[in-house]
Amino acid sequence: MEKKIICPSCCFKFHPNDAVFLFGKKYVVPDMEDLSFNTPEFEAHGFVQRIFVTNAKGVRQELDKRCCPNCKFVLPTGYGMRKTLLISILGDARSGKSVFLTMLINQLENNPDFPSKLTFIGDNKVREYFYNTYQKPLLKDHTLVSSTKRKRIPPYAFNYWYRYRDESGDYKENSIDIIFYDIAGEDLRDHDGIRNNGYNIKDSSGLIYLVDPTNFNKLADLFRFSDQALVDAIPADNSNQAIFDNLYNFFIGFDSGQSEIPLALTISKADLFKFVNFDFFNNKPSNRLQNVLPDEKHHGAVYMPSVKGLHQEVRELISYIGEDGVYNNALGCFKHVQCFAVSSLGKKPIVEQISDPDTNETIEKGYVDGGLEPFRVKEPFYWILMRNGLLLKHENNRYTDFDQVATPEGKLLAFWKRVLGVLNNKFRA
Repeated sequence: MEKKIICPSCCFKFHPNDAVFLFGKKYVVPDMEDLSFNTPEFEAHGFVQRIFVTNAKGVRQELDKRCCPNCKFVLPTGYGMRKTLLISILGDARSGKSVFLTMLINQLENNPDFPSKLTFIGDNKVREYFYNTYQKPLLKDHTLVSSTKRKRIPPYAFNYWYRYRDESGDYKENSIDIIFYDIAGEDLRDHDGIRNNGYNIKDSSGLIYLVDPTNFNKLADLFRFSDQALVDAIPADNSNQAIFDNLYNFFIGFDSGQSEIPLALTISKADLFKFVNFDFFNNKPSNRLQNVLPDEKHHGAVYMPSVKGLHQEVRELISYIGEDGVYNNALGCFKHVQCFAVSSLGKKPIVEQISDPDTNETIEKGYVDGGLEPFRVKEPFYWILMRNGLLLKHENNRYTDFDQVATPEGKLLAFWKRVLGVLNNKFRA
């Protein structure tokens, strides 16, 4: 089968050798005699990453800015040499998509679960836009990111190097390219908006769908007692039903069944549950949705008991409050659905009414008092990696002690615990 890559900007599929090269303000289609067949990249991957051309002054010049032949988007460095994942962040307005994506990227850059490195490989202008629009306000100033406007947001391209556990428990290394997409909630509900600005959804390797709990009627009444502004901030026309209907009409309805794209159905702002009391939580004193536990440690593999347990808790909650529709809509469209609960901030933001200095209009400004305390934001991402065969799953926590014990004696003891665990599992089988 002929190798194809997909443009991160327009999702056009093409052979890597069909990329054009930026030459000044023009684009060059390489001739066979200009191709650099002797480079290590070509020998390893079977296509060229750079070519040599002769300019108007007769000087031989190297070109390495490869572009999509369809939209002329400058491809990330080394694009096509590694496996690429396209991950789209979905959800209605005010569900926290931009804040979640900003915090997810920050968590992956400072990941305690296993050795890893996240490197921005996109265009410098996109890098500056992402920093000034999202990272600086939230991570440095602790002010809330404004809702994503209805427009085509540039894709954010990263290389993700990480170590994972193989079947024997030993560390292996991998390097993949990840393209993140942020889409305005209004566009997801709109027939033309999803086609113009959500073009990447049907080609995604995984979808993270954020559901705002303050948008559930029964919970909204409870949240209103603790913070009226939280509920007032939700637009009246928010509708998860409308988004799933639009997704179905956009691409799912053309297939014979549900989409194979894994969907992480994720309750956002889960820190709010500690401010409400109702029978569901009273009957489940150990429920993690209210008694917010620290992040689960996924040491180089996805710890499935935690993932399955949280899925069950979210399912029970949305069923208890009469919101089964959001899960049924997801399951009706997607074959692989897993429920999660996250908090990008870890605490309630403070929302104030201020006067806009430019327009003199009254606007809302949100900020976080003190440090950010996010939890579980990486878990939907890990699950998508697992569904794409890039992380293994394990059913017990045998890696935890082995990784954390620092002394030689402790390491030896942890090693024999691990050996006994493997033998015990074999005898049971």
